[in-house]
Amino acid sequence: MNNITVNNAMLLVIAAVAASVMMLPTAEAALYTVGDDLGWTIPPGGAATYAAWAAKHSFVVKDILVFNFSAGEDDLAVVTKEDFDACNTTDPLYEFQEPATLQFLASDTFYFTSTLAGHCSKGQKLAVYFAPSSTDSPSPSPTSSFPLKFVSQKIMQGTRT
Repeated sequence: MNNITVNNAMLLVIAAVAASVMMLPTAEAALYTVGDDLGWTIPPGGAATYAAWAAKHSFVVKDILVFNFSAGEDDLAVVTKEDFDACNTTDPLYEFQEPATLQFLASDTFYFTSTLAGHCSKGQKLAVYFAPSSTDSPSPSPTSSFPLKFVSQKIMQGTRT
């Protein structure tokens, strides 16, 4: 074989491999800042503000939410649907005293609020559904670990209650 034929054959193989790799499903997570520029605070438009924010996004498993707030002036709690609906923050699943970055590892609806007096009733609450991604393995069983991951080292300070 001459060099031109070998080079053309190698180019064809490289192009085929590159095309195959590009067609593989990716598990790249999207990063969302809750409330965008508003951050995590009592919203000026009440609960509709965070509901509208969530409605404009399509969240999937492995996506990441960033909750930005001033430590000492606000907090974040992960709660049950019942506690979310009733604005009951006495027994959250998790509570964070500093800004939190969370990755979601299972398809489900997750509920967030602030434990500070009056914040939930003034609209600082968010329900987010994470759909299965096309690259997901089956969801973990209910007895497995909590289906979210604390992404930043600061988050390890969150307490499970």
